[in-house]
Amino acid sequence: MDNLDVAFDSELFTRTASRFVLKRKMFAPDAVEALAGDVLRRLAGTAPGQGALGPLEIRDADIDDFCAALVRPGPEAALRYIEARRAEGVTRMGVYLGYIGAAARRLGEGWERDAYSFLDVTTGTGHLYALMRALRAERLPGAAPFDTRRHALFATVPGEDHSIGITVAADMFRERGWEIDLVTGAGHEALIAHVERSAPRIIGLSLTTSARLDALARLVVAMRLAAPEAIIGVAPTEGLDGDRVVEVVDIDMLFGGAVSACADLERMIDARG
Repeated sequence: MDNLDVAFDSELFTRTASRFVLKRKMFAPDAVEALAGDVLRRLAGTAPGQGALGPLEIRDADIDDFCAALVRPGPEAALRYIEARRAEGVTRMGVYLGYIGAAARRLGEGWERDAYSFLDVTTGTGHLYALMRALRAERLPGAAPFDTRRHALFATVPGEDHSIGITVAADMFRERGWEIDLVTGAGHEALIAHVERSAPRIIGLSLTTSARLDALARLVVAMRLAAPEAIIGVAPTEGLDGDRVVEVVDIDMLFGGAVSACADLERMIDARG
């Protein structure tokens, strides 16, 4: 069995879980509900662990216990549950494809039957998402290394009307040899579908108003699930609190000007490569 310390980033888990709590406190209930629904739908779609990883039999009682740990207010119970399964020999992919997918389905079904409250589901969803982010999926034979080409998706946050800044940034990147896929004015589902089709390794998003911070947070979470290896950065317009964006949204980078953003991405690509 591979070492849990190598397979699991506990710092990332804690940070992601705490950011999800902040989202629940900051955003309106309908925004939190949309966010939780996205996570459950996407994680519930994962298939049970099988094939090259070997069959993974999970009892209903096991998922009940896992869900009970997930809906606890703090993240420690969910973490201890997964650590125990890992100690029993369950692989990282087994946890992701088996336990996380099954728990997402159970929480979603329980939510529809009112077996779980809004608070239960949004708490459990945050812990599931944090676990997904912190698990380091096993690289299967033949998996491609990180794509170090200078290629990126630039997009506006759904619901924003201003695209001049990101269009100018895209042109500046192109002048420096980058291939930029620019998408402006797309809705949430259309943009996520585009990410699923194109599988970008670098994503740059523009935010021009704090009123769309909840839409940005939801978008980034969905992008993390659709493209787990992508580097995601945000360029807030002048006057927005960048530190607040970093505190709430699960991003890798906060961009300043286009020139500095290009240099920052070049360094990160080289490090990943």
